[in-house]
Amino acid sequence: MAAIVNEVASHDNEYPPQVDLREMFDQQPVPIIAPGTVDPASMAGDEATKQALVVGDALNAALVTEDAKSLEDLFFPGLVYWKDSLALTYHLRTFTGAAVVAAGLLETTKLRGIESGIQLEGPAQFIPASPVLQFIDCSISFKTCSPAASCSGRVLLLPVKKDNGSLEWKIWIMSTRLEGLDLQPEDETLLKAPGKQLEGVERFETEVFIIGGGNAAIALSARLKALGVESVMAERNARPGDNWANRYDCMKFHIPTTFCHLPFMDYAEELTGKHMLTRNDLAGQVRRYVEAFNLNMITSAKIKSTVYDGSSKRWIIKFQTPSGQRTAIAKHVVQATGVSSQKPYIPGMADSQLYKGVSIHSELFKSGKELKAKGVKSVIVVGSANTAFDVLEDCHAAGLQATMVVRSPTYIVPVEYVCDPRSLGLYDFGVAMADRMFLTLPPFVDGQLARGLFRMLASEEPDRYKPLAAAGFPVMDSTHPTSSLMHNLLERSGGHYVDVGGTNLIVEGKVGLKALVEPVGFTETGLRFSDGSVVDADAVVWCTGFADRDVRAVTVEILGGAEAEAEVKGANMLGPKDVAARMEGTWGLDAEGEVRGMWKRHLGLDNYWVMGGYTQQHRWHSQTLGLQIKAELEGVLPPAYRKTPTPASTASGQANGVKGANVVHEVSELVEAAH
Repeated sequence: MAAIVNEVASHDNEYPPQVDLREMFDQQPVPIIAPGTVDPASMAGDEATKQALVVGDALNAALVTEDAKSLEDLFFPGLVYWKDSLALTYHLRTFTGAAVVAAGLLETTKLRGIESGIQLEGPAQFIPASPVLQFIDCSISFKTCSPAASCSGRVLLLPVKKDNGSLEWKIWIMSTRLEGLDLQPEDETLLKAPGKQLEGVERFETEVFIIGGGNAAIALSARLKALGVESVMAERNARPGDNWANRYDCMKFHIPTTFCHLPFMDYAEELTGKHMLTRNDLAGQVRRYVEAFNLNMITSAKIKSTVYDGSSKRWIIKFQTPSGQRTAIAKHVVQATGVSSQKPYIPGMADSQLYKGVSIHSELFKSGKELKAKGVKSVIVVGSANTAFDVLEDCHAAGLQATMVVRSPTYIVPVEYVCDPRSLGLYDFGVAMADRMFLTLPPFVDGQLARGLFRMLASEEPDRYKPLAAAGFPVMDSTHPTSSLMHNLLERSGGHYVDVGGTNLIVEGKVGLKALVEPVGFTETGLRFSDGSVVDADAVVWCTGFADRDVRAVTVEILGGAEAEAEVKGANMLGPKDVAARMEGTWGLDAEGEVRGMWKRHLGLDNYWVMGGYTQQHRWHSQTLGLQIKAELEGVLPPAYRKTPTPASTASGQANGVKGANVVHEVSELVEAAH
């Protein structure tokens, strides 16, 4: 277990700066279409496709003639977006505003060289999402020359009523994505090839060395193998899947199984439907995946040092295994050790030496039965999110007297909302279709749509959580103005509870509750609180999360720690501290609404990547990262397009409130400071 920490680290040179997703909701609201603007009957048959073709033809014409004004005129008046995942920028970018989007498209399509224009794929669909939001949804495809690649995309069109009463359809969101490199399309047959012979080998070379062996790591390893790229994973646990098997006994996911499918291999059918994946289900799937695809994983591995040699452009990784020390030489290193998973956080407590009972972080909790076997009769559960409710239910089921400490108001969302077919339940109808629906949208748009759906569902049952509130729990339901599941996922890495029934224990008075107070210190027999009260208990389980939401907080330790610095010999070498200092901030959102530092290049660091997130992101972004690594190995990876272009219609370098040339200048200064 990692050492407990009592504070969350802060970082200097915070690039890119983190923004507040909920503020983005306010600043970039989903457009409201006046009721009656579109007569649904007029969109019958192939009318949506006809309208999409009109826009597509105009888009291609404007790109060919490099007509910025005509291109701008194709966009919806107000807030419009272009979200690109490698296709044109070879980075993860979202551009805002018609002038900026038009300038960016003109510049990047010229860099990439689009062949034969942008094509409509299949029929477009008219989607009457709500009385005030109707749009045409169409899929697109195109080929690029530099490098030669296949790309996909999605375009959402909104209606605009002209003065004469006729309708024009304008682009609201355009999303583009790299699907494959012509030099090596993804080939699933390669997954059956034998793995690398690593038994008894003390020193070996590989193209990619992945630190970690969980879902993120194996998804990436499989993607790389399908692209003809060799990788080796180093997993600290004794067996594949132990990252799940070692969790607490009652651990379950609170989301549809289909949301969690890995690339190339789904969970068994009997584990889908209403079934919620258990730790054993998750561990078993990891083991099957590694075995079925002959993935290279070295277990019980402890990284001793990680050094980058700038002269040879190779990473040198030394790690300890039960059979002795081994050395890997790699062209790329991927940190796939998880987000908010390595540094257990417990708030600082006074008089900790006084307490005679059991005090553990949830990482070390196994079961209420285990505590009971140690003589524990009562337990305090500090926290009120998913893990805390799991622990609370398990301890109560074991016959322990349990009390939950709720330090602040907590967002509670019923599992039925999450599994609704308009939400994550959509995955039961097709994973690729659902990924397209959710992941091609900017998070601040997807988050608003999800918030609106949950708010509507909650408004239909306004009394659902009144009994919970009456019992003293400071509940925030989906009607609360600050409630947003996307905020909890992308900015807090949790802090909410998907209600699978745990709240009933509080409503029915079967467990104790201590609300809106902070534990401040121990007594011999329990905890003292900020209101001066004391609660006695034989055990305290701290369900207070982890302090490494930004993975830079653990990078030095993961790469070998202070001891590894002795391996840095020469100006061209980078050790763990150098690597951490050059990394971009991770998790949370940048000013464009993109997740920071994940699945993409870091400005001050070559061939070092961060892979992680939640299960949906493992599946989607294993392709994102795999394609970048493959392109770099083949020498065809273009420079990341990092600037925000200056629109042709402005001379100041600023349009729609977005900085232009200054962005690149500020980034350059950061790199110089890091070096």
